[in-house]
Amino acid sequence: MKKYVFTQSIGFKIEVCSRSLTNRLNQKLKQHHCPITAEQWGIINFLLQQDGLTQNQLAQKTNKDHTCVSRLIDNLIKKDLVERRPDIQDRRINLIHLTQAGKMLQLEVAKLAEDHLQQAFNGIDSSDIKTCLNVINRVMENLKE
Repeated sequence: MKKYVFTQSIGFKIEVCSRSLTNRLNQKLKQHHCPITAEQWGIINFLLQQDGLTQNQLAQKTNKDHTCVSRLIDNLIKKDLVERRPDIQDRRINLIHLTQAGKMLQLEVAKLAEDHLQQAFNGIDSSDIKTCLNVINRVMENLKE
């Protein structure tokens, strides 16, 4: 039986890669005076795809707990990038909508994120990237509850 070495495990490698990508994107956002973090960019991205989601839907889509998503949304509200609106059918539910400023931010941040990923994947064949994504997608599917 092969000896388990934590630092050589795929879980550890994926975690380090994810943190490195996030930290580097946060640095780029800060350098370009963007008012958001990589985590907040994730929320904005899902709202760009489908505006008017609930906090629970955003938590599911981002795979984050409700408290974390609530904090992210509160900070985006303070920056006037999103707003909470009561659901017309059920006033107990708040829907999260992008403001005009939130929508306008997309162009600038999308370019930074795209450049960031190009730098991260420099020298890696596109077929290898596609294979990596397929494997990660299968692992994620296997881990769904």
